[in-house]
Amino acid sequence: MPPQQGYQPPQGYGYPQQPPATPPGQPGYGYPQQPAPPQYPMAPQPGYGHPQHFPGAPVPPARPQKKKTGLIVLLVVALVVLGGAGGGAWYLMANSATEPLWSVPSNSGWSLSDQEVDGTWFTDKAVVQTLAGGVKAYDRDTAKQLWATPLPGAGNQACVAPSVSDGGIGIVAYGTSGMGGSHGNCDHVAAYDLNSGEELWHRGFKVKDEFSTGTKLAVARTGETAVITTNREQVALNAADGTKAWDVKKVVPSGCNAGTYTGGKNLIRTTSCLKGNEYTGTWWTEASLVDPATGKAEWTKRFGEGEAEIALSTSPLVLSGDSKGVFALDEKTGERRGKLSGMTKKYYLLPGEDGSPMRQVAGFGDILLMGTSERAATDGESKTLVAYDLDSGKELWKAPASGTIEYIPLRGTGSERLLAYVTDGAKRPKLVEFNPKDGAMTTVVEYPEEVDTSMGTGARPFWHKGVLYVASVGGSMSSDSHALVALPTTAS
Repeated sequence: MPPQQGYQPPQGYGYPQQPPATPPGQPGYGYPQQPAPPQYPMAPQPGYGHPQHFPGAPVPPARPQKKKTGLIVLLVVALVVLGGAGGGAWYLMANSATEPLWSVPSNSGWSLSDQEVDGTWFTDKAVVQTLAGGVKAYDRDTAKQLWATPLPGAGNQACVAPSVSDGGIGIVAYGTSGMGGSHGNCDHVAAYDLNSGEELWHRGFKVKDEFSTGTKLAVARTGETAVITTNREQVALNAADGTKAWDVKKVVPSGCNAGTYTGGKNLIRTTSCLKGNEYTGTWWTEASLVDPATGKAEWTKRFGEGEAEIALSTSPLVLSGDSKGVFALDEKTGERRGKLSGMTKKYYLLPGEDGSPMRQVAGFGDILLMGTSERAATDGESKTLVAYDLDSGKELWKAPASGTIEYIPLRGTGSERLLAYVTDGAKRPKLVEFNPKDGAMTTVVEYPEEVDTSMGTGARPFWHKGVLYVASVGGSMSSDSHALVALPTTAS
């Protein structure tokens, strides 16, 4: 069976009891590898697992990739030799795809035990990636590894890592791996200083997970607060030191349950409430915009039973309820905007249960874009991207659909342009822009197909200061696998 969506290849992280045996002629585990000639420029990275590479010991420096200043195609075919250790060669055709700026290799194969996580963060100098067994930082210009820090303990793997990193702090939830390569526990949380790589704190939580599914913990991160929710407890913590930020039990309205928190730009709580007997009483739902520093609700709005159960997006604010449909609210006041008519009947909704908004959803002005699959497809899965007007709730248009295509709208681009990263089977991945009125799709940049095939399924794009970073928790099924690729957003 092919890898399922959401499960990614491993990164060789952790603290193995014995370093793996090294074949003759190969460098030792934990030292810069010399991979086979890559598909595109790579910066060699030291492997994880060797104790002397982490806090308290120096890391052998990776040789930075020389930055390309330009390419001139003189003939139909031009050979460009790329500098740096392990550098390969590209044969460029006229009108060829635009090259990556740099890439970071992954030397591991695919495994069921890894989980897809959001945690790719940025500082002034670095891009920091959460991998299966820890976090690594790379220079944004050269891909040189700046630091690498493993998860606490041995044999643990990351399971949740929100994309918010306010205060220069990244939060990672983790737990022990399961038997036979399956998902294991997810019952601990650690925080990292993203400038130095220092682990700031870690803490365990009560989780009832009899079958070790690894799905019982959520982290809602907004600002410098993280709300940790399990099926046994719920606590709001300061990201800087792990101390209690506020008491979640004291801020919930009377007669309501503890609620579901969703982070991102805003911290939204949705909760179910009851007055009277559970069989004959009155049920309703409430949604609140929560101040992450104090836990107090800036506003609370009441809705019908099952109507406001989870936030698909917290900015713009879009809520969904079981069979009740999808609707938008004004972020500042909580007043209703449009009801997104027909969305739940026409498309599949897969809201995350890890405390973060849906990664396939993004807002551009008054337009909501969502990468999804059509329910009525008769010839197998039909994936598309759909646009809704947030005020009227009307569907504006949808992108061309197929069983192999994947649309991920890009957040945080700093403009009103409707941009998305698109992959389509063996075709070249590309950055595209949609016309807001009719959905006409224009290719902005096309990349080599290896950018997609070397990343494995479920690779996630992140936009930062005009560069598109595509991250994967591990290698692909191909011989050349990569954990991180930096892509230009203008064609060369």
